[in-house]
Amino acid sequence: MMRRDRLPNLPADGAGLTCLEGPEGAACLYELAQGQEEGAALRIRGADLTGEELDGLDLSRCLLEDCRFTGAGLRRLSLTDCILVRCDLSGAQAYDSSLIRCRWQGSKALGCSLAGSRARGWEVVDCRLDALRLDGAALESVHVVRSSLAGANLSGLRWKQVELDEADLSGANVAGTSLKGLDLRSCRLEGLTAGDSLRELRGAIVDPIQAAELARLLGLDIR
Repeated sequence: MMRRDRLPNLPADGAGLTCLEGPEGAACLYELAQGQEEGAALRIRGADLTGEELDGLDLSRCLLEDCRFTGAGLRRLSLTDCILVRCDLSGAQAYDSSLIRCRWQGSKALGCSLAGSRARGWEVVDCRLDALRLDGAALESVHVVRSSLAGANLSGLRWKQVELDEADLSGANVAGTSLKGLDLRSCRLEGLTAGDSLRELRGAIVDPIQAAELARLLGLDIR
C-alpha cells in the first residue's frame, strides 16, 4: 500500500471545502480554466463539462464527485491533492498533465489520453480505464486496485514504485516499457502485446499460468 504522505492531503468527506453543485460547479471550473487560475479547497458535485475546452485547468485540494468531463479538452490538467469519485473522463484529451497525490475512485476514463503526463502518488481504485493512453508518461508511487486497463496504451512508460492489484491488462500494449520487477500475479494478461523482441517482459513477476500465457507470445506450443 502507498504511504499516507503520498495520498491526497484532503479529508475524504470534504469537510472545510467550499461546496458547489451542478451548473454552479461547472461554471466555476470553466471560468478557472479560461482565466488560467488555480482552484483550491473546492467540493464540486454533479458538474457536467462534456465537450468543453478546459486546457490548463489547475486544481488543488479539491473533491470532485459525479462530474462529467467526457470528450473535454483537458490538456495540461493539473491535479494536486485531489480526489475524483464517480467521475467520467471518457474520451477526454488530457495529455501532458500532472497528477500529484491524487485518488480516482469508482471513475471512468475510457479512451482518455494522458499521454506524456506525469503522476506521483496516484491511487486508482475500482476504475474503468479501458483504452486509456498513457504512452510516454512518467509514473511514481502509483497504485492501481481492482481497475481495468484493458486495451490501454502503456508504451514507452517510465515508472518507479508501481503496484498493480487485480488490474486487468488484457490487450494492453507495453511496447518499450520494461516490466522488470513488476508483480503481475493478480492481474489479467490475456492478449498483452509487447515489442518484437519481447524484452519488455524480462524480469516481470508472474505465476505459472500467466507464464504459459506469455510464452505464447514467443510462439511456444505448451501442452
